Amino acid sequence: MLRVSTLPTEPLAVEDVAPGVTRIALPVPSLEHGVNVHVVRGDGPTTLVDTGIPLPGTLDLLAGALAGIGVPLADVEQVLLTHHHFDHLGLASSIAARSAARIVGLPELDRVLSDPAGHFRVELDWGERHAARHGAPDRLLSGTRRALPLMATLPPGRVDVPVDDGDVVRAGDLDLVVHRRPGHSPTDTVFVAAGAGPAFVGDHLFVGAPITPVLGSMVADDGRPAAAYLEGLDRTAAEARLLLPGHGPAIADPVALLTERRAALDRKVDRAHAALGDDPVTAWELGGRVWPGRISMTHGLTRLAALLASLELLEARGRVARRVDPDGVVRWARDDG
Repeated sequence: MLRVSTLPTEPLAVEDVAPGVTRIALPVPSLEHGVNVHVVRGDGPTTLVDTGIPLPGTLDLLAGALAGIGVPLADVEQVLLTHHHFDHLGLASSIAARSAARIVGLPELDRVLSDPAGHFRVELDWGERHAARHGAPDRLLSGTRRALPLMATLPPGRVDVPVDDGDVVRAGDLDLVVHRRPGHSPTDTVFVAAGAGPAFVGDHLFVGAPITPVLGSMVADDGRPAAAYLEGLDRTAAEARLLLPGHGPAIADPVALLTERRAALDRKVDRAHAALGDDPVTAWELGGRVWPGRISMTHGLTRLAALLASLELLEARGRVARRVDPDGVVRWARDDG
């Protein structure tokens, strides 16, 4: 894992990805392609789509990259947020304080920005219960706990312009239509440019990542995020020909990438079903059968979410059954009958 002290002192990439749109890829520990901040310029407001992770030095790194393309940080007029994960909105309040930019996002993001440390604590508490509910070890949350001191340093902020499905936001020369597309997170938002322009999709879909609903305190324990995610992905692929994601390069053929991701998900679903027997097991126990080699604590929560997505889809098809023990632990067994 890349340590904070060894973060690069330059952006990983600065490139034009569409007319009036520049991608700045900021470094993030353990993420090869970092996290993208898209800069949108034109006759309308100078806009950042997402902000980067709130690590020491990252705001100055972003400010330097912006200056390099002729956009002083103080001239940023608007920040659009694609979802509530801190590698995407972590610098929003600091940017607003240095530029007077208005922050635009779903109403739910206001409570995240108004108390970053408090929201992170809620997510951590939920994660601890979630791990126990599915038979995972408590050490699965060790890496998340180490972020608590960083979260405590974040300044509070607010969503200045709440938006929702169907609203239109002007950014540069683009009129962006707002769409809720929950899946990767409950607050996933895609901003689709009118007239066959690009779509800013955050972590909804990006190169190198599987279809994995990331659960959290905003999703009920009996929610079905995988089905909602797949439906939203189909709609996004039909609406835009160029996707600008939160990580990695632009996606020039969304349909082809989604087809590939769906095939990979189908294989995971089949493996999960094949590994189940008649005796109920927890999702973590099932993971020990499905996942190759030693289970990594670094990516354990993501792997658990991916496996639960497979089980959700199998349950909807009537091929598995879940049982909830008196202590709240969830177990799964094959049910093809």
